[in-house]
Amino acid sequence: MEKKPEPAPSSIDHIPKRPHSALWRWVGRIAFFFLVLIFAVGLFVGYKLWGPVVTSDELTGLSKQNVQGPIDAPIRIVEFGDFGCPGCRRWHRSGIKQQVMDMFGDQVSFTYRHLPVVSEHSEVAAIAAQCAGEQGAFWIYHDFLYEQAQGLSEPQLTQYALDLGLNTKAFETCLQTEEIRDYVERDKRSAFREGAIGTPAFFVNGHLVYGPSFEELKSLIEGLQ
Repeated sequence: MEKKPEPAPSSIDHIPKRPHSALWRWVGRIAFFFLVLIFAVGLFVGYKLWGPVVTSDELTGLSKQNVQGPIDAPIRIVEFGDFGCPGCRRWHRSGIKQQVMDMFGDQVSFTYRHLPVVSEHSEVAAIAAQCAGEQGAFWIYHDFLYEQAQGLSEPQLTQYALDLGLNTKAFETCLQTEEIRDYVERDKRSAFREGAIGTPAFFVNGHLVYGPSFEELKSLIEGLQ
């Protein structure tokens, strides 16, 4: 039988293959990175707006000097704040807290807790506020720091105590006590444990929201009544 000749190789077979595989691997990696980034941003935004929910009992239990309103109010608002935080200062100067208390009266209580993470003087300012509280002046000192303080160095904090009529000798001694430092540190650890990742952070019956407007707080409170 006559053997048929082998077909001549096509010229196409001699065209070198382009290195697409490495290129597509890089494209895939970049696409995966952006998908992860988009997911993370979405998760962060959602977390910032509404965050986790914890029970009110996990957030309260402090001395009465840090609470305004009935401690057994059905709506308990707990703030984690920082006296060195510009956003906290703006929130307090806005008058939102007073608006809420005027509207809801004894139905609402405010508790202030410390999350001193923003400035180099945030921690000593938190300690100073608690030392003012030891003299029954926590809220007076709290309001002064947010509304009038020009700085938060230790000498300035002591001068504010003098301006407000506090016993400065007792105040200065208190600033150095481990008990008050531990108090502030426990607040900070509690904030992180409960999901606060910035300031001002508010828990409204356990629902976490950041720097809420009056309308946001009003809507949240009415939804919980």
